[in-house]
Amino acid sequence: MTEDEIIDAIRERYPAGERPPTAPPEAVAEVEAAVGYPMPPLLKRIYLEVADGGFGRRGEALSLADPEAGFRYSDADLLLVEYRGWRRIPGYPPSVVPLLTWGCAIWSLVDFSTPEGRMWGWDPNARCPYHGEALFPEEFTLAERLQGWLEGEAVFPAAPDASSYCTED
Repeated sequence: MTEDEIIDAIRERYPAGERPPTAPPEAVAEVEAAVGYPMPPLLKRIYLEVADGGFGRRGEALSLADPEAGFRYSDADLLLVEYRGWRRIPGYPPSVVPLLTWGCAIWSLVDFSTPEGRMWGWDPNARCPYHGEALFPEEFTLAERLQGWLEGEAVFPAAPDASSYCTED
């Protein structure tokens, strides 16, 4: 799907009145300033042209500006509040931003340092036994992840075999 097709599909899936209003440009700028990277273009378009959260898997993408959205669309706080919490984790990459939670402390995150928005997963049950990392890169871009969600293919974030990225050294 093209970016325009993804945006149209999100609008169809979550019609006006069933999704939050768009995010204010100031909220996007605030997130970008905090992260130190621009928001991937597709994600920026969705927030500015479609909805301030409430899209993605079961409509649970985090809001940028609506403090009540966490109670309507996700069980998490505003995206920037969540991001600042994640940044307290030692060694956490500053460009990786939480997008939505799957429940059970499992998350999908997007890398702002990549224009295509490479996806990351967080699963505390798949931690490296030596270092405790629960964050891992996924094989999806944001567009691929969104297309999967729109087509009903909610592929759970799956950590690679720990031996491929975690060694005892």
